[in-house]
Amino acid sequence: MDRGGGDDAARFERLRTRRLASGAGIAFAALFLVALLILVRTPGGRPTDQDVIAFYASDRPRWTLLGGIYLLPIAVVAFLWFAVAFRLWVEERDRPMDRLLAGVQALSAAGFITLAFVAASAATAIAAGVELADYPVDAAIARQFSVFSRTLLMIFGMRMAAIFVTSTARLGDGAGILPRWFVVGSYAVAAALFLAATLGAWLVVVFPLWMLVLSGLIWMSGRPSSA
Repeated sequence: MDRGGGDDAARFERLRTRRLASGAGIAFAALFLVALLILVRTPGGRPTDQDVIAFYASDRPRWTLLGGIYLLPIAVVAFLWFAVAFRLWVEERDRPMDRLLAGVQALSAAGFITLAFVAASAATAIAAGVELADYPVDAAIARQFSVFSRTLLMIFGMRMAAIFVTSTARLGDGAGILPRWFVVGSYAVAAALFLAATLGAWLVVVFPLWMLVLSGLIWMSGRPSSA
């Protein structure tokens, strides 16, 4: 009877971990995409001085603050929960886990989180000065902060994301919890994230979409087979 109770407790713990990983991954993908759509509207290197000043004179900096101070940090916190829950889920499998690969995954997640926070602070620095301290806007400096933020997130952040994608896919493959087509596709996603050098938002969208698919697979993995 005690053995049955232990099995039920272990089964419940696996279910909780799987649902936590899936839910956190979906939350990250959704919040990250919304925050990205808001932050990419911040004037970058091409707008004129008049366009930059007009942007910060409107109510649009408030949306920038919403995306950079709230949505993106909350998305990154959800990503942190996902990374930890996914590793726990892998550890609960019967197969031995590659500790070295798990360490690489954890460090790449930490690197992405750090770069995302710094990018968010750079993206919102001018808007915070305008909305919270009523600072005057220097158009040249405002453009530099925007470009700096995009460089951190869209280039260096995506490098860390590429390592996370690869290590996560390999861990899932080794544990037998991810389909082969997804693992192979993850290598292609990682190559695109790591090799591309662009400030276009299209590249950053690839990562949360990958997370969304992964979270769906994790959720579906607990469903009984119809066979």
